[in-house]
Amino acid sequence: MRYSHKEQINTARRKISQTGPPLTIIMDLEQHLQKLECHFTWELGSSKNELLILLSNLNDVSQERCTWLIHYYNLLGYIQQALGSNTEALMYLCKAESVMQEQGTEEAGVRLQVNKANLAWVYFLMGKMDESKKYLEEVKMLQQMHPAPPGCALHPEVSGEKGWTLVKFNKSKKRQAIDYLKMALKAEPARKEWHKGLAMAMSKTYTIYNCPPQLKAEIVKQLKTAHEQEPNSLFFHALYLEKRSEVHREDNERQMQDLLEKAIETGDLECLGTIFRYFRTISVDKAIDEAERARKKFPTSNRVLKYLAICKKWKVFNMKEDNMERRTLARESTELFEEVVKHYPDSLREKIALASMHDYAGNSERADEIYQQFLLQMDDFPPHSKQYIYYSYACHLYMCRRLEESINHHMKVAEIPDNTIDKQKSIKILKKTGMNGRNPRCEEIWNFLERIHIDD
Repeated sequence: MRYSHKEQINTARRKISQTGPPLTIIMDLEQHLQKLECHFTWELGSSKNELLILLSNLNDVSQERCTWLIHYYNLLGYIQQALGSNTEALMYLCKAESVMQEQGTEEAGVRLQVNKANLAWVYFLMGKMDESKKYLEEVKMLQQMHPAPPGCALHPEVSGEKGWTLVKFNKSKKRQAIDYLKMALKAEPARKEWHKGLAMAMSKTYTIYNCPPQLKAEIVKQLKTAHEQEPNSLFFHALYLEKRSEVHREDNERQMQDLLEKAIETGDLECLGTIFRYFRTISVDKAIDEAERARKKFPTSNRVLKYLAICKKWKVFNMKEDNMERRTLARESTELFEEVVKHYPDSLREKIALASMHDYAGNSERADEIYQQFLLQMDDFPPHSKQYIYYSYACHLYMCRRLEESINHHMKVAEIPDNTIDKQKSIKILKKTGMNGRNPRCEEIWNFLERIHIDD
């Protein structure tokens, strides 16, 4: 089920009209709200599953260490409203306002524009027209007091927060985030928040291995800038070292080990995923050993539990021979992922990983049960997540020797328009099957690929 902003607006109209105001007045207020720059007009509307995963990820953030606390609370307010909890939404939006007032910075008035616009929308969607109009007037006053600089479509505080918010969503939104953060930097070239946001957006949007050389250099340069402007951030330091290793083939093991020691010593765990991913390129056993050490140090950390499960999954995938050693390790990984999904019940990737580990452990029936649950909930997922589910299920079916069904699900992946890695992999498998010549469905597969405009 996708979050529908339009449906919520229609519900709000009906609710408000029952109290007396003519529809023309309601529509006039709505038109003014649509012109505001805030989360409710940035077309963030996503699937329920994506919003729940994002909420879970945000709940993992340490509020004491968070340097984006205002943006963080504003986004939480939007998510809670989208998921139907207006009370929680108002609570987080009020927290954002309180943080701004406590900071007392010159930018507070501008930052309040997004916050107050969000409040205007929440009250409108609750059917409270008077409160909505009050916040709308406050936003207009703030816009007059803090106009965008000459030559800028948006004030950098607004375009910066918009970019930071968009980077939390899917890849197409991340590409938009890059544009808005660059817009903010054009107006405020020395602002470290925008440099960090741009570094994050670029590293999340582009895979180094598929980038042209000029873009690779730009990503590394931006990460270097973010690291230099925030030298105490273990997360940006680790990400910078990882990208340097990928682009320049550098050996940064010693520096990554130092960062790991600092993370374990300080409890700043945000960088661990990057560090373990780097260690995996050296030795998956090293990644597992270090993850187990972190787990002993932080036995109650759900984040560290997840990283350890992922590290063991990597080793299972690397073991090509189906033997007792691989099945034993897969069972260990399965137990870890069972714990992970208790803490992250909406996490698609962790549940798919659990199903995969069941397959490798020789328990294909349990894996099939997990996939069947997904197939019953497909309306809750956006197109790229559907492709991931269908692709993973097709691989499961292949392992179970259900070859015809596997082909059918690779076709399901390929016919979804989004051009994702999963789609590319499914098309590659379909082409290989079609060229085999021995499969009775060869002609059907080539006709299918031609119909969805896939060239040889």
